[in-house]
Amino acid sequence: MSLINTLLFKPCSALGVDVDVIAKLVRCGMGLLVITVIGAANAAPLQGQLVNRGHAHEALFAVNASSEGLIAVGGGGQISTSKDGENWTRLDIDLAGKSLLAVSDLAGNAIAVGQQGVIVRRDGSGWHEQTSPTTERLFSVAQDGEGFVIASGGFGTVLRSVDGGIHWEKLAIDWQALIGQSYEPHVYNVTVDDRGRAYMVGEFGMIARSDDQGLTWQALHSGDESLFGFSLGVDGLAYAVGQSGTILRSRDAGLNWEKISSGSEAILLDVSIRSDGRAVVTGIREGLSIGAEDSKATRLEDSPLLVSWYCDVSVYKGDFYVVGEKANVIKLSI
Repeated sequence: MSLINTLLFKPCSALGVDVDVIAKLVRCGMGLLVITVIGAANAAPLQGQLVNRGHAHEALFAVNASSEGLIAVGGGGQISTSKDGENWTRLDIDLAGKSLLAVSDLAGNAIAVGQQGVIVRRDGSGWHEQTSPTTERLFSVAQDGEGFVIASGGFGTVLRSVDGGIHWEKLAIDWQALIGQSYEPHVYNVTVDDRGRAYMVGEFGMIARSDDQGLTWQALHSGDESLFGFSLGVDGLAYAVGQSGTILRSRDAGLNWEKISSGSEAILLDVSIRSDGRAVVTGIREGLSIGAEDSKATRLEDSPLLVSWYCDVSVYKGDFYVVGEKANVIKLSI
């Protein structure tokens, strides 16, 4: 079902919050969520450290780890980078007020996407805006390191590039055949595996895979709850997370899925898997951890994730880095 139909919203104007600033938080930019959180019963050992502090009216919406370090993007064209996870350098690029909502950095090729279809790419002389074939909000971007890049967004928007993000085209997807209805779903997350296969997740519990760089798609899962986060690990391990505390796990690279108890009704926004199979899930006033053999998630007690919103997570040198409100970056050692 649609995210809009399942959540209670308050007008942002009543809270002094700009709708655009919290766009990534609700993934549809319509308001501030009012959520009741039910925590998981067990707690996971945790050491949390604030490694980058922003300001009250700022936000970081995405973080990506690569061999070169970490890169995070956020409101008003903010791009922050770190080579060690501890020291951060900030750059603000002029995007006429548009926010960046997702970033991918692989093999030295960095691409970020965001509001009104904005796409920026880093080359030897800095960050430059690319011509985009859409004005829809873009929620996610991923690449294979060999030229294929895929981005996704609102109302069925899926874009691809085959030259590393320089030129883009909008893909025509037969949604009726893929999800059983003609409605164009929001596609909240895309991922590319080490074989160049693209995955996307979104509304109606949709998980789909393409083996031909986005030209055709195979449905892998459907359901009632929208899915916002997706991550692939080693040996076929994968997780998808979303509405109403939903956690799905696959052990065969997405062909089959099982539901894992989260002990939570929170909106779960992202998930990342470490090389040992340990995963961390972030959301709105929620933080969870789950091992590859665990039957249920454990709550990250005493974590700042439980008192605010952190919408993206990535693994760097064995630690989890989460970003969200106030442009904070938190390092989680589990």
